[in-house]
Amino acid sequence: MKKLQFWLEYGSTYSYLSVARIGRLADARNIEIDWQPFYLLPIFTKLGMDYGPFLPYPNKMEYMWRDIERRAQRLGVPYQRPSAYPINSLPTARIACIAAAEGWCRAFTEEVFRLHWTQGRLIGTDENLGAALDTLGKDAAAMLARAQTPEAKDALRQQTERAEALKIFGSPSFIVDGELFWGDDRLEEAMDWAERV
Repeated sequence: MKKLQFWLEYGSTYSYLSVARIGRLADARNIEIDWQPFYLLPIFTKLGMDYGPFLPYPNKMEYMWRDIERRAQRLGVPYQRPSAYPINSLPTARIACIAAAEGWCRAFTEEVFRLHWTQGRLIGTDENLGAALDTLGKDAAAMLARAQTPEAKDALRQQTERAEALKIFGSPSFIVDGELFWGDDRLEEAMDWAERV
């Protein structure tokens, strides 16, 4: 089966557009998606981008919101601008690493992004995480506690180091047979590459 690694950061705005459609596209094209959550802030910090690529630049930020709205409309992706940006994606990323190890990362990721981008339940909040985990039949209190353990923190740290070693510098990123594709607008191109490999 064709394979594609999907590296994503839960605070990344453009990652929503990929999360909202990658599963459906992959199912239709018989491509296996390897969900790889990570935490982008340490990589940004090493690149000298303490506030990410948009926050310090009002015009770029305004463009980003309008661009996401346009792309969502064109792609048929439900969209409601979140009430806050940036958000604290760290607790979500820790749970996502657990989910990836246990095989339920896709369902978890799709739900936390859906709640954030269509219902205004912000990623990283107990409201978002609790609702997503409940939907998946997980014990939300137990999972939230587990995300605070040294093991969970270390797993995310190691995952982020793996992303850095792969020269990933943003989200969403896709890796196919060693080839890196960055950005939601490269999703279909990455899938085409997977079909050719």
